[in-house]
Amino acid sequence: AAEVRKLAERSQVAAQEIGELAASSVGKAGRAGQLLDEIVPSIGKTAELVQEIAAASNEQSVGTGQINTAMGQLSLNTQQNAAASEELSATAEEMSAQATELLQLMAVFQVAVRESARRPGKAATAVPRTRQTPAAPASPVETDYVRF
Repeated sequence: AAEVRKLAERSQVAAQEIGELAASSVGKAGRAGQLLDEIVPSIGKTAELVQEIAAASNEQSVGTGQINTAMGQLSLNTQQNAAASEELSATAEEMSAQATELLQLMAVFQVAVRESARRPGKAATAVPRTRQTPAAPASPVETDYVRF
């Protein structure tokens, strides 16, 4: 009988401990439920933000592609402009050489001026060769082109 009493007392103590553990577990489960209720809306917001970030990343990717395309076109235009500049430079050099050659060819010509009404004691005057256009003379004169 003493052993049965001891066993009953131990069972009672164990039952009390189990009850306390169960009550504690229920309290912790309730607190966990409250925390989950608080976390679920935050998780939804986080998911929405992740979707917005993904959409923004896609837009940035498209924008970056467009920028790359534009940069390629700019590079091509720059290369074409450089080639055109080189052609223009070569043409300018060729025109300069042709102008020099034309000046050399024209150097064999000289413009002589004589007065239309010769006056005694006055000699005909020659117009000096210059690159500038000579001013019109004050008196009427005739111009002869003489080849040397």
